[in-house]
Amino acid sequence: MQTRAKPFFLKIMNVLITGAASGIGKATRDLFLRQGHSVFSIDVKPIEAKEGLCPFTADITDEEALLSVFEALRQKQVRFQAIVNLAGVHDMLSFAETDTGRFRRLINVNLIGPICVNKVFHPLLDEKGRVVLITSEVACLDPMPFNGGYTVTKTALDCYAQALRQELNLLGQKVITVRPGAVKTELCLSSLSATQRLADETVLYKKQAARFVRIAKRFMGTPAAPEKIAKLIYRASTVRRPRLLYKKHLNPGLILMNLLPKRAQLRLIKTILR
Repeated sequence: MQTRAKPFFLKIMNVLITGAASGIGKATRDLFLRQGHSVFSIDVKPIEAKEGLCPFTADITDEEALLSVFEALRQKQVRFQAIVNLAGVHDMLSFAETDTGRFRRLINVNLIGPICVNKVFHPLLDEKGRVVLITSEVACLDPMPFNGGYTVTKTALDCYAQALRQELNLLGQKVITVRPGAVKTELCLSSLSATQRLADETVLYKKQAARFVRIAKRFMGTPAAPEKIAKLIYRASTVRRPRLLYKKHLNPGLILMNLLPKRAQLRLIKTILR
């Protein structure tokens, strides 16, 4: 007989969620609220306050803005049992051609942003609190062409999660990584439009990028509902003995591709996109 996992916090939790205006962030925010917890959210898009929800409009890459939020919370003596990092962006680019500003934006939002959030708000985290970092199924996999910028930032975020885990473990705090596959969100839809934009803009890879657009639409499969990932994040944030790593809705094609030797990957991708 399977026993139900015991909750980590028997009292009402205070949880900080970034990227809470839409997608997985909104689904996670709403799930915590339905379970009776108090949610403090940060997003560049305004969110309307309601019972149990205290929203802040701020850019996670702007440390000064985050410090202003921190001060407001400190004055209210808010303590967090969990910090959930969900804000992120996606883009498709060719490293040989891209405007470095686009790659810098990926780095700032997907990597520097979570680092800033966890640093600024760590003083408000309970001594046995936990930090949840949402990376991606592509983290730690060999990058596919044109998705390298996103993969680099998510792999770096995954590595940062392990580094932070080692450090906060010394203080009795947990760091949990969640690697979701494709999810039915604005970010997922934007990945397809970004792929088309790449095909329109590239000079070096006109034929390959056009074929990549057609393949990407089929290869992605059916994205998961954000509510499924939200349940996983909620579990990671609340159970007494969470895993260090959760995976959900991974693409089997990407996994199989990563099992191939690197030379075989190069030959296969070149053949497919020829």
